[in-house]
Amino acid sequence: MPALQPNTEQMTRFAKDAHDGPIVMINLLKFKDKAEYKEGDPEAKEALTGEEAYNRYIQGLVELSKDPQIGLKTIYGGAGKGYLIGGGEEWDRVLVVHYPSRHHMLRMMRDPRYQKAHRNREAGLKYQELIETHPMDQA
Repeated sequence: MPALQPNTEQMTRFAKDAHDGPIVMINLLKFKDKAEYKEGDPEAKEALTGEEAYNRYIQGLVELSKDPQIGLKTIYGGAGKGYLIGGGEEWDRVLVVHYPSRHHMLRMMRDPRYQKAHRNREAGLKYQELIETHPMDQA
């Protein structure tokens, strides 16, 4: 079921999971038509689309990807264009992101630079599905 944030049970499982190798996160994203910033946010008066706001979040992640302590690497990003097999939600974008370990991802989530960029994610993202995967030789 699409959501905006992990629930407590999901976050606890993720943080405590014993897998210590690389993880690849598959992001299925649905944007708001119009970004929704908090009243005091500087972007609140810019009339951005949800996608434009989310792209600002991505700019913050690009900066974080330069930090080896974070280890973030975007493998793929593209627009969702429909199903060939199956069906369901029509996703606006698909992102595939690699981390050296879950600890790297958790470190990123606590980083003040990530927190600063995160408000753009919240403003632009309607909901998503985030699927954790492990490379086949690491499963």
